[in-house]
Amino acid sequence: MKIVLFISRVVVALVFIFSGIVKCIDPTGTAIKIDDYFVAWSMDVPFAVSMVLSVVQSVVEFAVGAMLLVRSWHKYASWCALLFMVLYMPLTLYIAIANPVTDCGCFGDAVKMTNWQTFFKNLVLLPMTISLVCDARNYKNKNVARDTVSALAFVVLGLYVCKSGITDEPQIDFRPYAVGVNIPKAMEIPEDAAQPEYSTTFILEKDGKQQEFDEVNYPYNDSTWHFVTSKTEVISEGYVPPIKDFALADRDDNVVTEDILHSAEPIVLAISPRLEDISEEHFEMLKTLQNAARDAGRQFYIITATVDKMSEFESRAEMGFDFLSADEIMLKTITRANPGIIVLNEGTIVAKYHPDHIEAADLFGNPAAAYLTYQRAAWENVLIGFCICIFVLIILIINLLYKQKAK
Repeated sequence: MKIVLFISRVVVALVFIFSGIVKCIDPTGTAIKIDDYFVAWSMDVPFAVSMVLSVVQSVVEFAVGAMLLVRSWHKYASWCALLFMVLYMPLTLYIAIANPVTDCGCFGDAVKMTNWQTFFKNLVLLPMTISLVCDARNYKNKNVARDTVSALAFVVLGLYVCKSGITDEPQIDFRPYAVGVNIPKAMEIPEDAAQPEYSTTFILEKDGKQQEFDEVNYPYNDSTWHFVTSKTEVISEGYVPPIKDFALADRDDNVVTEDILHSAEPIVLAISPRLEDISEEHFEMLKTLQNAARDAGRQFYIITATVDKMSEFESRAEMGFDFLSADEIMLKTITRANPGIIVLNEGTIVAKYHPDHIEAADLFGNPAAAYLTYQRAAWENVLIGFCICIFVLIILIINLLYKQKAK
């Protein structure tokens, strides 16, 4: 029984830690997924609310999983885990049946699961979590100071990672548009790739009665049946390339995707899903980038989904821009910032920036080298968070050794 409880605790803890940390790395992506739920349920909720819910959910999941792993405030952590499962079991069952969104987002962009896979995953975790709660009924915290310090440290670490994910691009990018990805290659479909499979059902009527037929038993030679309607279901989607929706058009609706992806010179793209949401500071930054691009003789485009706001944007800036249009969901996948800056070189993403961390000269001089310098500084911040985690683990180990010595 002790082995079963140990395995249950470790499995539940690791699932919560992984689920929480991938959300902490990309809190904006989680907020977008939460916002998708609100839209699917016809709820007009400000995006700021989705962001708050994203941070709270991410940090709590990570902290609960870490506390379960080290048995810090074990009773309360077990009850919190069970509360999550009780809330998510009926929710994931509803999502699996109603299918309001195609991806639940429980593991962010790191691991994609269907809605039914998510439900069955929770179905496996639920009895494990219940066993942890039952086992923790008589558990007593023998070192309140240790448990409190470790629990606070886990919360602070989760908040720190979230903060980094909000003020910068995610340091670990699970999205298909990560730095180093060649977009044309990511859109290719291999010749031997699995093809999609469909099942079509025909509804026919005869003598006032309707009946369903498939392609096998369809009454081809019986003209007394009259066609009413048909429905097609996807049995298997077949091979789906990592990138399948990258498409760009100019202001005259001419498709320019190939021109952008196969340009011999580096191209700087400012990605703005919604032009009206750009802050005043970032608005001025785009003006600076446009002037710097013209001075350097480089191509610079603003890509947006809000085509109707282009002229208003130019009037406000008192200067012209090279605009391209694209799907809003695709743009939100490429970058979490508005605007986010990326550099393409022959279809390969060689740099990706949050607008608070760029310099125009870097972009139009040597963008690949400039990005390496920028990334080095960003990873220094990640290293700080890692050191905090190591510090907490050292405290826990010292405390454990002290308790064993006391015995």
